[in-house]
Amino acid sequence: MKLVCLGDSLTYGYGVPRKDCWVSLAAASTGHTLVNRGISGDTTGGMLARFDRDVLREKPDRVLLMGGANDIIFGGSDTPARRNLAAMVHQAVYAGIRPMIGLPPPVYAADIPEDWLAFVDYGALLPVFAAYRDWLVRFARTYEVRAVDFAVPGLLPPEGHTHYQDGLHPDREGHRLMAEAVTAALPPLRA
Repeated sequence: MKLVCLGDSLTYGYGVPRKDCWVSLAAASTGHTLVNRGISGDTTGGMLARFDRDVLREKPDRVLLMGGANDIIFGGSDTPARRNLAAMVHQAVYAGIRPMIGLPPPVYAADIPEDWLAFVDYGALLPVFAAYRDWLVRFARTYEVRAVDFAVPGLLPPEGHTHYQDGLHPDREGHRLMAEAVTAALPPLRA
């Protein structure tokens, strides 16, 4: 099976070596072909603009879509992300590609670097991130799209240690946990 993973820095694996990104780890553990089409800093508008090149031309069996954080960070709203993600899901279905939606890991605002706080009040955006996540869950349920929940146990342990680099991007251990979530959502490799 071939799966294209289309997204932003959470898909790309910002800050971790390529071999330690969840996409690479899930490919290695499942034997499926996973293609990483994440671009750090991308919005769902960018994802939609490159959907033909990065997804349709790859002719995958499935596509995992995960984006929207940058739409919220740069625009303060999740409305564009909702619209663009829905368009990509419908385009995938039309092309005979089975869509999947990645539910993003939570933002850990306490660890956001000071220089990032100079242009975005992440604390004020937490309700928008939560509302977008809730919308993704409802959308996936309504359209019977498989959702992969990246808010995995262990990513934000109760003792306060996080598996984040900076409050937004998981570290190597966080990517390992994310890879486990994807692996559990994929069918076993056929012999």
